[in-house]
Amino acid sequence: MALLVLQLVGLAVVDRVAAHLAASQMVSQVQKSQQLPTKPEASVGGFPFLTQVVAGNYKDIGLRIHRVAVSDLCVDDIDLHVRGAHLPLRKLIGNDVTTMPIDRVVGTVKLTYADLNAYLAGQPGDVRLAAAKNGMRVSAPVDVPIVGQVKVFGDVRATVLDNRLTIAPTALGVDGLGALSIPAGAVRTLTVDVPLSGLPMNLRLTEARTTSAGVEVTAEADHLNLDTTKTSTTQLRGC
Repeated sequence: MALLVLQLVGLAVVDRVAAHLAASQMVSQVQKSQQLPTKPEASVGGFPFLTQVVAGNYKDIGLRIHRVAVSDLCVDDIDLHVRGAHLPLRKLIGNDVTTMPIDRVVGTVKLTYADLNAYLAGQPGDVRLAAAKNGMRVSAPVDVPIVGQVKVFGDVRATVLDNRLTIAPTALGVDGLGALSIPAGAVRTLTVDVPLSGLPMNLRLTEARTTSAGVEVTAEADHLNLDTTKTSTTQLRGC
């Protein structure tokens, strides 16, 4: 019985060592191929993991890329689930990994209100975003006929279309005056296109939602081949 316990403990230790080794290679491969300013954090899924190492096929490796600038916008986090990464054992042991085919990547891009407003501060319109009871609230000064310039507010919705994230008002009003007829041009100025092109690993936006912390965007990519011998078109910097 004691021998069996020792064997099981030994297998568990070997399993975790293998998981750590594979995660380290994944981190190195992603950082080099995507030219990331810092190493992503990694976690591994699936147990026993050793069977995945021997097969060279990894079911789920989690990666977290923290505080990187995409275009002119600071992204707080990019949480990735790499599913179906193919890494032959001989290359893993020999530290000879230059390419890594991946079946699918699903990610969550997290934008905080502070970072969104920092980006908006450099854009025309003096638009500001904040958390609200029902999701997200927008406010900005606009010119209304007869009344003059007023500060309007309203609920907004985050949507994705053709790989573009848009934050647009669904209803607008004026403090103390309730609902007013807001000129169409003013409504358009409160519609914000958020620059998220150039995400790592060829991620494409699929859907968005508002949260108490900001906006979360789902992004996906299929059939990738990470190659550290080629220069990536994605060049992110820290923020």
